[in-house]
Amino acid sequence: MTQYKPESPAGVRRRAHTDWSFPFPPPGKRRARADANGAVPPRTAYRWPFRPLDTEALPARGVPSPIGREAFKRGVRDATECDDVGVISLDDPAIAHEVEEVRYVYPHARSLVVLIAEENKPAMQSRYLPTANHELYTCEERLFEIGRRTVKYINTLGGEGLTTTVGWPQEVSRRWADKIWPLSHKLVAHAAGLGVIGLSRNFLHRKFGAYCLIDTVVTNLEFEEFDTPVDWNPCLECNLCVASCPTEAIKADGDFDFFACYNHTYRDSIPGFLDLVRDLGEAKPRKFDKRWSDVEIAALWQSLAFKVEYRCFNCVATCPAEIHDSFHGDRGTRRRYLDETLKPLTYTRTHEEEQFVIDTPSARERYDIPPGEWRTPLDPAAPASQTVRLVSLQRIRTQDVDPMMRNMPQYFRSYEAAGLDFTTQFDFGGPGGGQWVMRIQNKRCAVQPGTTPDPDLTIRCPGTLFLGIHQGTKSAPWAMVTGRLKVTGDRRLFLQFPRLFPTEPASGLLARARFALRRWHRRRSGRIASSKRPAA
Repeated sequence: MTQYKPESPAGVRRRAHTDWSFPFPPPGKRRARADANGAVPPRTAYRWPFRPLDTEALPARGVPSPIGREAFKRGVRDATECDDVGVISLDDPAIAHEVEEVRYVYPHARSLVVLIAEENKPAMQSRYLPTANHELYTCEERLFEIGRRTVKYINTLGGEGLTTTVGWPQEVSRRWADKIWPLSHKLVAHAAGLGVIGLSRNFLHRKFGAYCLIDTVVTNLEFEEFDTPVDWNPCLECNLCVASCPTEAIKADGDFDFFACYNHTYRDSIPGFLDLVRDLGEAKPRKFDKRWSDVEIAALWQSLAFKVEYRCFNCVATCPAEIHDSFHGDRGTRRRYLDETLKPLTYTRTHEEEQFVIDTPSARERYDIPPGEWRTPLDPAAPASQTVRLVSLQRIRTQDVDPMMRNMPQYFRSYEAAGLDFTTQFDFGGPGGGQWVMRIQNKRCAVQPGTTPDPDLTIRCPGTLFLGIHQGTKSAPWAMVTGRLKVTGDRRLFLQFPRLFPTEPASGLLARARFALRRWHRRRSGRIASSKRPAA
């Protein structure tokens, strides 16, 4: 577990430890597999602690619960009509990395009460996305009310409490694009034995599977005993979430491509809004028309005026965790599930609806989209939404050096790294300075603070300069010419960075000529794909 001391008066974070380990290993069937060869492991979602204020902590006002844990849980069910409930201690190691942040939200916290609300399965499995979205928001509103009733019940026991937040909007105004939530509900539910975190990174309840939402009440009630994790893991062999994901964000080996999912499923939320604003501010009218269709603009207006319309629920709708035993034990059940649920949803999301694919050289070659264009041509005989639209990953910017380096494995595009195996040492000076090691191997990327002997590539520059290059506001070639950016070792590896961590592609005449030449070679070798399925 990583821990941080408060920021110094100069604003420089003092590091107490150099590891960034996460309380739980990557989910799925490779959960218990240890890597003895030093290979880069499947990445999981990084978490880093809240930066506590440099002030004295408030005293905790803990209140012993007048009833036991099981009686309390029965009382919560009766008072709130929630579908399941669990209780863990604030000192549970599952949330050790978030304790300071929880105390910032509620200084007197002693226990966490996790609440489960079941979603309507047929609605979430519908190919008609408005139905699934309406069910999601209806369940969310119900969960808000359950949380309020739980606090009222705690009040009758002499305690106090509050909820944090279930979902969007979170604290994007201050902490974008870092960790924008104060408490990870999935980790609390996992620790309370209500289920596990699956390969899709969804929480899988023992009874409801993926069809549930979670909220947590933070309270000053103290209990003598707490719930513990369950010895149950349905996320072993089926891999249906892998097969049904239209963006290939979920990997069978335990990897998860956050930005592939985020830029597609949440397109009408933050990423789409950022794109629209920047394109309005930067682009000429003709370029804007190439990037934005009327359908996209209307969809974004709908999300801004009403509620965000999520574009995919396949990882939820195709997960059979709640029928795990019958799915794996009965061939007829499995056949019906595949024919009536998996195949219709997979086909609809992959072939009928607009796909939002991260803009990389490989994606442009796969879909034959030349520089200066951002989508496959509209087919007059097909629905207007049946296109592939390229989106810039560089538009999702972190705001300082530390989260930039922590997020490098998420920005990393594995399919651009075939055959690469190297280690990079970063030496950053000035504000945000420090040393980091990045290892790329077997199409995976890992980053750790510190140094390494004999790196293949060493990059030295001010931390804010590399942050500007990452954000697209600074030029790496110009920084090298002026001597602010120094690269030693195999410089050819540095030339791979714009592919591995995509930047805005060039669209001039030279870039178009190079693309046309490569297109001619691909056509001669028959390598232009006819499939609509996007690269992640």
